[in-house]
Amino acid sequence: MTHSDADAMPAARLLAALVLACLGWFGAPVCGAAESLVLADFADGPGGWQRREWLPSGAARVAGLAVRPAASDAPAALVLPVDLPAQGEFLAPVTASWQGWQELAFRVVLPEGLPEHAMIAVFTKDRDHLWRQIRRQAPPGRGRPVEVVVPIGGPEARRLWEACGHERPWHALTPRSLVEYGLSVSLDTGVTAPFQGEILLQSVVLRQPGLVQVENPVRDLQLSPRTPRVGERLEISFRLEDDYRDPFRAESVAVVAEVSTPSGATETVRGFYYEGFLYHPETPEITRVLSPYGAPSFRVRYTPRQAGAHRARVKVTVEGREVVLPALDFHADVAAAGYRGYVRRDPAHSAFLAWEDGTHFWSSGLNVRSPYDTRYIQVVPTSTWRDEGLPLYERLFARYRENGIRVVEVWMSSWWLALEWINDSPGFHGVGYYNPYRAWMLDHIMELAEANGLYVILVLNNHGKFGALNDTEWDRNPYNRIHGGFLESCEEYFTDERARAAFRQTCDYIVARWGASTHLLMWKLFSEIDLTGTTYDFYTKPPAAEWHRELGAYLKGIDLYQHLTTTHWMLGYHRINDAIARLPELDVLTTDAYYQGGGTAQLLTMLRDGSRFAAEREKPLLITEYGGSPHADSMGNLIKQAHLGIWTGFFNEAPAAPMFWWFALVDERDLYGYHAALSRFTAREDRRGLSPARRDLAGGAVTLNELRGADRYLAWLFDAAYYLADAENAEPALRSGLTVELPALAPGSYTLEIWDVARGEIAESRALAVAAGQAQIAFELPAFHRDSAVKIKPAPAAP
Repeated sequence: MTHSDADAMPAARLLAALVLACLGWFGAPVCGAAESLVLADFADGPGGWQRREWLPSGAARVAGLAVRPAASDAPAALVLPVDLPAQGEFLAPVTASWQGWQELAFRVVLPEGLPEHAMIAVFTKDRDHLWRQIRRQAPPGRGRPVEVVVPIGGPEARRLWEACGHERPWHALTPRSLVEYGLSVSLDTGVTAPFQGEILLQSVVLRQPGLVQVENPVRDLQLSPRTPRVGERLEISFRLEDDYRDPFRAESVAVVAEVSTPSGATETVRGFYYEGFLYHPETPEITRVLSPYGAPSFRVRYTPRQAGAHRARVKVTVEGREVVLPALDFHADVAAAGYRGYVRRDPAHSAFLAWEDGTHFWSSGLNVRSPYDTRYIQVVPTSTWRDEGLPLYERLFARYRENGIRVVEVWMSSWWLALEWINDSPGFHGVGYYNPYRAWMLDHIMELAEANGLYVILVLNNHGKFGALNDTEWDRNPYNRIHGGFLESCEEYFTDERARAAFRQTCDYIVARWGASTHLLMWKLFSEIDLTGTTYDFYTKPPAAEWHRELGAYLKGIDLYQHLTTTHWMLGYHRINDAIARLPELDVLTTDAYYQGGGTAQLLTMLRDGSRFAAEREKPLLITEYGGSPHADSMGNLIKQAHLGIWTGFFNEAPAAPMFWWFALVDERDLYGYHAALSRFTAREDRRGLSPARRDLAGGAVTLNELRGADRYLAWLFDAAYYLADAENAEPALRSGLTVELPALAPGSYTLEIWDVARGEIAESRALAVAAGQAQIAFELPAFHRDSAVKIKPAPAAP
């Protein structure tokens, strides 16, 4: 590492900033004793200290250091060889948190003849490889002990430490996250005076115990936007000058806003800890796409649902001290055109969802849980599709918007957006520490979803975290005792009160940060809950159901906006167990539709039968993964299923279209037209009051799917002989001469539309009259390949 050549702070300015006589660079005899913790005194050797040299290649070469034994007139000391103008760098590991101490003191003896322009830097490196330093002119005094003292707590530390290679200043959590510290000796900029000698480091001590608190700790209080619309998220932000131990624990820092609404009600909203970043889409690799930027802050996110005057009162409790912020008044304007509120279960139809204004909810969707899919590359080894990292969502979400895809699923998985994991990537520091990098990435994804009109299913846990079966990640989980956690087995996650408390705390953070979004469709507690534990039937045992009951209730209890809540089972609806599925804490059931034999025909059976299964439990059932078997299928079958699945969902009372797992295939093969066509066909169609039906035509070669109502009729016909064939090179036949007969609609004038399914356009429109007492309607379809679709709807009234 090369430290920057920062200009030395003038002595008068520095001394004026000192809180204590010894705080700073002070060339005087050692100050009087105070409460302290000795980090090193070298009585028993170097204590892990080493000399480091940076080679032209950028690699580091380290070497041991000698200790000068204690003498009658001097304690033992570490010998730091100096050979100016070359920089000397000396370092040691940090083995325990420094949080709770206010200053770090080095007792040194500087050699006679050390140039007055010699510079000494104290440097640190934290767990995320962020370097900081204080670099100043060496203090006066040669041949006798002097102290080099730097602050590590309070505002002075934040002001004096210089960030090196990033823009995250020293902050309250820095002392608890250090892994390395040391001293470097060099010459001031432009000085080349040679010198050889030895600095004696006699001790390193932490002093002044306690957390720094200042009289007025709140800085940079802001509210944005000042005049939001109904349904538009606003944000209150501020910084704290006080030190604190753990901003994720309410016992350390609690931020609570009480918002008075125009109706006179008061709504309580939690705040959260936030770290900002600069975004570098040109370098999408996950450890480089973000660089730390700015001081940490605290934020409150709130979405007004009433027009009119609001007042927010924010109370902050920091390490037991309560601070009340000035009241913030804002006026919410009426909602933008098209705003419908949050998505709920339809109160009148158990299979469907609806917006708060009562509008029927339906959309096509894709499972885009992370920006890469190693299974896809395995299934399609000739593919040129590659991981684009976070920037992929910008490109994909724009394509989704253009093609009518409005539902996506995103995973908080260990390899993508998890908040807690082992320290294998910047920001991961175990249980209870929420990765600020990944949180910022999820912020970005949610903002992209909002900008593109997409609705997000947010998966809080993937099964591998707490499963020992398929795709197990338990051996790398921070809850595992081998990584400093407190669980011996992954199954204990569902029973151990410490684990439940940890998840409640995680929910507090997640709801505070992302719960205000109108485009959060639902919380998914687990993906494939039936793959957790150590056996395939663990999910059927009481702990799994009790966990969902307790934690589902907690999540609903803290979610001001009452988003939908679900959990998820693998393979298909037949894996769903009632002990979990019938819990009132779950609003929606979600599952896969992967066949284990039977091919595409079995997929369609699973989609149809799943709707009946859900109706018996009076809950919507959404397929959030499908496409082949658990091990995929031929490319031809997958491409056919990408089309068949979403149309089958619409005609079988799915709350949203089944979500194809192979989003990379859709992107690489440009299958977006499937979704665009369905979106145009289903636009403004309300399925409430329509009954699904299915029958065969042409001796079973064509399948007719229907939605029938008193004065409306929707139909989709597909060539079963073509779509259900396993042959890769099968050619669709021309289907002609087909007549559709159905019970007559209510008497009146109608428009019959024949749709070109591939193009998503009306190919032909006819007038149709139904007379009183008429028993049947019959109409002939034009010839088609693969698919055709029909709408019969009341004719517009004459002008």
